Amino acid sequence: MEYTYRYDLINKVIKKFGFKKYLEIGVFIPEDCFDMIDIEDKAGVDPGVENPENPVKYKLDSDTFFRNLNSGFLDLPKDHKWDLIFIDGLHISHQVLRDVENSLDHLNEGGYIMLHDCNPPTYFMQREDYYTDGKGASWNGTVWKAIYYLRTHRPDLKVGVIDTDWGVGVIRREPTKRILFSNQFYEFNKMSANRVEDLGLIGVSEFDSWLD
Repeated sequence: MEYTYRYDLINKVIKKFGFKKYLEIGVFIPEDCFDMIDIEDKAGVDPGVENPENPVKYKLDSDTFFRNLNSGFLDLPKDHKWDLIFIDGLHISHQVLRDVENSLDHLNEGGYIMLHDCNPPTYFMQREDYYTDGKGASWNGTVWKAIYYLRTHRPDLKVGVIDTDWGVGVIRREPTKRILFSNQFYEFNKMSANRVEDLGLIGVSEFDSWLD
């Protein structure tokens, strides 16, 4: 079976709803996702820390980008909105949550927010620091905690995670019964034993039904 990547899912949503405007937060290596997105209007945000040569349009961290946008300091109107915003920036829960909240303020009606690294397979992969003993390694960070928070605190949003490519999160505005707060201390092992319920985990084959 052919593997499904994050850009496959993003393109599926774009095609299904005829979206025209795309924003990617945390581009890093454009060839990994940004360049694969098939849409008329797309822009990237990335401070270029890991990749100084990153040819993004907005070479800023996401907080600065949204602050400048809201203050009218960018080449966009303050109320500019996108149809789909993909978040793959700093993989720390508080930053991910802030990126989601800022993105919701600039999301068109019927729009989607998608995220990467939402389903870490091991405790090591969800560590808070990218570097271990001075060396980097594969890292999902604590994105999953932001997903869990949204599922337990935002009944105005439908939030789920597609079980592929380290977990691709998907968010849209829709009144939804929130899950009970069963993991109040955000313990990884407890989440790992209950991923389907805690993360809203679905298979790739179920995504079409989720969209409907």
